[in-house]
Amino acid sequence: MNGFDFQEQQRKEVNTFSPDLSSFMTRVFGYMGLAVLVSAVTAIMAGVVFKTAYMSFLATHSWFSFLLIILEFALVFGTSFSVNRGLAKSLLLLFSFALVNGLMLSTIFMAYTTANIFSSFIAAAVIFGGMSIYGMITHRDLSKIGTQATFALFGVIVVTIINMFLKSSMVTYIFSYIIIAIFIILTAWDVQRMRQIYENYGNQYDINGLAVQGSLQLYLDFINIFLYVLEIFGFSNNRD
Repeated sequence: MNGFDFQEQQRKEVNTFSPDLSSFMTRVFGYMGLAVLVSAVTAIMAGVVFKTAYMSFLATHSWFSFLLIILEFALVFGTSFSVNRGLAKSLLLLFSFALVNGLMLSTIFMAYTTANIFSSFIAAAVIFGGMSIYGMITHRDLSKIGTQATFALFGVIVVTIINMFLKSSMVTYIFSYIIIAIFIILTAWDVQRMRQIYENYGNQYDINGLAVQGSLQLYLDFINIFLYVLEIFGFSNNRD
């Protein structure tokens, strides 16, 4: 394919975006961005502004951490099946999950410097943004590599659980890169899937509920990229 043909193909790919599809994907990323904002504000309030009070509460009420974990799973499950519940209920579930996850994330301020957290957030945003654009414009079918990445993630989780007992910092460091690579693939695949679901089945679902469901998946992709980039930055600083 010569340069002219390649440019022409790129123009065709960009021109396949209908106004309705663009509006739908804008909603997906908009809801996802608001969810990240809710988590960020909650984490800062609990881990910085009210750090002493919140950490003291956690120390004296150990059950609360387990409650947060249970709530996270329940809210993820609820949001995942909120397609036809209407916009208000779907957003309530999404933002409730983001708030609970923000409380969980607040403890990163105890383990990492503010500079590391900020740098990791920017790096994660750049990575996520780049792969989202790729997933949106590519005509390459990412389902096969996305499925492989999902199975690889399960394998990494098993090794990570084992490493909780071995407590090898080097294993944690190496697997941070692997997990980031997995979520980079999953980000592109999830964006492509949301586009395909809308194009093929959008008329069968409530569009707002579908957008919220997609935003949850992208939120999870972004948060995982952020956390493991933070793990790498923190490990590198500890070695200096």
